[in-house]
Order: sequence, then C-alpha cells, then structure tokens
Amino acid sequence: MLGYAKGGETTKQHVGAIHSVVAGRTDHLPMNVPSGSYVIPADIISAMGEGNTMAGFRVAKEIFGDTHDGAVGSNSFSSVPIVAAGGEYVVHPDDVCNLGGGDLDEGHKILDSFVKKMRAKTVQTLQNLPGPKKD
Repeated sequence: MLGYAKGGETTKQHVGAIHSVVAGRTDHLPMNVPSGSYVIPADIISAMGEGNTMAGFRVAKEIFGDTHDGAVGSNSFSSVPIVAAGGEYVVHPDDVCNLGGGDLDEGHKILDSFVKKMRAKTVQTLQNLPGPKKD
C-alpha cells in the first residue's frame, strides 16, 4: 500500500488485515500505517470470527469496508512506524473518523469501547461453555 511520508518521500503504509505465519499476539512485524489509524488487536479479530481469524478479517471488512484495503490513495496522512502482530487489523483514519461522526478522537474512543465490550463478551462466552466431555 502506498502512502506518502513528510517531505514527499514515498513509503508503504499498511491498512486492513495483517497476515502472518507466526502465532498470534507476538508484535514482530515492523510496518508503517497512516497517522490516526486504529489497530484492532488479534484477539478481538479472532472473537469477531468466533475463534477464526480469517472469518474475523471478513467481518472487519464488512464493518469497515475495503475501500482502503490494498492501497492508501491519499497523501494527506503521514506515515507512522509500528510493530504489529499477525491477526491484527488496521482501520484507516478516514474510517475511524467516520465512526466518530467526523471526529477522529471520538472514533478512537468508540473503537476503544468496542474492544473492551468484545473482550467482556468473549470472557462471558468462554465461561459459559461446557467443560471437556468425560469418558
């Protein structure tokens, strides 16, 4: 995905699903994202797919669309270096802003709340599952 860093130099920026062959929740993938992006943690993406990360990616794409997936077509966002984990999902700042009714900070607050609610829901679901079957 191409974006533009300050000074006009071109740099690759990642938006959307982060695929990796390494087990999840291991921040080891250096990349650049557009300033103002929101990174949804891998456990939330997996929970959105009922324990399946690839299904969670599909749900995230349905929620956030895929207009930015594959390329950042705007040079209005500076590039921010991060270290991410496979299974995470980068939400483009335009989409974060849209969630917040035009306010990027409000969009971040909404996504923070979403992550907390999804974690609580996942814990509740896991607590209510039956134990292993006994012979």
